[in-house]
Amino acid sequence: MEIIKPLLTIAIPTYNRCEYLKICLNSICSQKNVNFNEIELMVSDNNSDDNTDLLVKEFIKNGLNIRYIKNEKNIGPDNNFIQCFNLAKGKYFWLIGDDDIVIEGALEKIINSLKGDEEYGLIFLNSYPFLNDYLKEKPNFNKDGFIVFDSHISFISKFHYFLTFISTVIVNKNIAIKDIDIENMRDTNLIQLSWTFNALFKSSKNAFIERYCIAAKSGSTGGYKLCAVFGHNLQKAFDIYIRRGVNPQYFEVIKKKMLISFFPANIIRAKKKLFKGEKENFFKMLYPLYKNYLYFWLFTLPAIVFPLWLSYRIYIFFNLLRKFKRSLYF
Repeated sequence: MEIIKPLLTIAIPTYNRCEYLKICLNSICSQKNVNFNEIELMVSDNNSDDNTDLLVKEFIKNGLNIRYIKNEKNIGPDNNFIQCFNLAKGKYFWLIGDDDIVIEGALEKIINSLKGDEEYGLIFLNSYPFLNDYLKEKPNFNKDGFIVFDSHISFISKFHYFLTFISTVIVNKNIAIKDIDIENMRDTNLIQLSWTFNALFKSSKNAFIERYCIAAKSGSTGGYKLCAVFGHNLQKAFDIYIRRGVNPQYFEVIKKKMLISFFPANIIRAKKKLFKGEKENFFKMLYPLYKNYLYFWLFTLPAIVFPLWLSYRIYIFFNLLRKFKRSLYF
């Protein structure tokens, strides 16, 4: 039976990752205390030539109501994401990576949180990375709150660059679609920010589900240029919204977090050959953007220019220092 107006659309874009997709779909269909009539589950297959179509048909045969779309040709990741967003019928839209896992109990919590009379632009989900066994590697964390933010700067300070991670962001499509600018973000590998930022900045209330909802597979992403995407392309997204009147200071918060943590960590991962992205000149890409930022010189540059063993130790030292500093406030 077709769902006319579901509360939530869960969309999974995929391409030739049948084994990952199987685990992802299993994690969704095994959720308890969930009325799946309130959910539209969509798989957008970018013309896979593995067994993806057979896998999805097997899930449908076993009773999982999946809206399966197989593209006639590979239209690229950004266009596949756009297709998911445009075709979604739910009030809320959740794009999930095909290699990520929905933790047991998360879907019940999410649906109950979305059912109220309150309108949220964006709901951020807590997540953790795993390498092999997502259950054994789950951190010991027992909070289960639903926190509402009525301040954009507080929300951005809390989640900063994690807002780019598709699986942890649920958007109110009714809000996100208003005056959306998709075309200027096409082919950036960050097309999701079109609806993420729209939902965030057009709403006076955004929220956070504290319990772990997503286990994110480490080491299975990549294939793009790290600094081109999260340097040049991310700045492009910032500029679009600054021109629309969004306070530039919001994006300065994200840049600071990128320079302190994201870039050093991923540059070190790239040096250790743990990041599967294309080879690039990190300094050449980042220097023009961040040469006037102290945090570039203190945190990111050492990861670029120093030998791996030294840059790694500097990164660990500064992170321990930051954690110690934070602990003094509690």
